[in-house]
Amino acid sequence: MMGILKRAASLPAVGLGLSLGIAPAHATGYWEYKDWSVAVEERITEEHDWLDCSAWTGGDGMPTLRMKVTRDDVGPPESFPQLQLNSVAPRGHSTQMVNGQAVGFIVDQKVVFYGLAHTDINEEGLQETTVRVRWDNALEMIKWMQSGTHLDAHMVRPYDGGIHLMRASLAGFTAAYGKMMDECGFSLELQQIEIDYN
Repeated sequence: MMGILKRAASLPAVGLGLSLGIAPAHATGYWEYKDWSVAVEERITEEHDWLDCSAWTGGDGMPTLRMKVTRDDVGPPESFPQLQLNSVAPRGHSTQMVNGQAVGFIVDQKVVFYGLAHTDINEEGLQETTVRVRWDNALEMIKWMQSGTHLDAHMVRPYDGGIHLMRASLAGFTAAYGKMMDECGFSLELQQIEIDYN
């Protein structure tokens, strides 16, 4: 395991805007598990200290697949992290996905989970699209990703078969998910409880 685990002592601080009364976030840990990475960042506000834990793959000009949890927030077994796809267009260009575009997340060509794109302009003035797997499919998505080998993201367009957005390796996902959840203090048990909202 140590062969696939790399630990960086510290990553550069990320400013969140002192004018907003929020202290900077500091990365307190970084690990790599095959094709997946994990980072832990601390956020300190006047009201509370937060610990954000995330696992991701992709980037470097390609879309990113990410899961994120926050310590002391609602988590398993009530709620599981949703897989999120992020795509940022080069300056002056648009992302392939438009607002409201349906996207399918396909594991090993065996099962598909869906989400809808939300497109906006980010803080750098670039068009960014985010797609989250439906919250009620989050647990099943995690189970399939842990047993799968690759995941394809595909724009759904019934009139022409859609457009392939990316293929991501799932090698290292199970270890990365486990590290993310462990660092933020959540159970690794993959069983959801029934919630009675009445």
